[in-house]
Amino acid sequence: MSQNIDIILPCYNPPADFVELIGVNFRNLIASFPDRQLNLFIVNDGSTINFTDIQIQQLLTVQDTVHIISYAINRGKGYALRKAVAETLSPLVVYTDYDFPFCIESFIKLVEELDKGADVVLASRNVDYLRKLPITRKFFSVMSRQLNRLFLRMTYCETQGGLKGFNNKGKEIFMKTTIDQFLFDTEFIYRASLQKNVSIVNIKGITREGIKPNRIPLKVIIRELVNFCRITKIND
Repeated sequence: MSQNIDIILPCYNPPADFVELIGVNFRNLIASFPDRQLNLFIVNDGSTINFTDIQIQQLLTVQDTVHIISYAINRGKGYALRKAVAETLSPLVVYTDYDFPFCIESFIKLVEELDKGADVVLASRNVDYLRKLPITRKFFSVMSRQLNRLFLRMTYCETQGGLKGFNNKGKEIFMKTTIDQFLFDTEFIYRASLQKNVSIVNIKGITREGIKPNRIPLKVIIRELVNFCRITKIND
């Protein structure tokens, strides 16, 4: 019997057309998994634009059971995802970005690996996507992978791809994360890698055409270096 899936999309100051983006891509997902119940969770992470009552009413038409979680102060993607994961009930959870940066084929492959028994599945970004990154974001991505390899001795060093999924065992680990910003992903995969009874699978993700990654300010990179130091102190 196919397992239900909860899909989580964190949002912070999304573009004006984000509701349409979510609607089109989520309907494509539903068509790709006709034998499953897909439940949509959308988190408004303290947005100050484009997430008003108008957008909320529009989002409620995307799915009858859409869950919208909203709070006033921006806390970061890690915090937003933990808020939503805490409310999920399905055996499988998948999170990605509101613009669905990965193709449907990547979602299908990720779910296939979960069905085979993987506890955590992460999608790595292809070379074409990395070439499109703004210079500061490209620097952050390269630096993150090198730090993961050298200091955390991680098998899967590319932890920042915006598509991951897990079962209930992976959910327990995800809820132990404490970092609110970018490196929550690294913390999650590192915590999972420390558990010998947790199966982690990395798939090669296929990113969609037209994705435009945001720039990362230098102050954010410095903040995440501090968060990385916190991760190195985790031992269970």
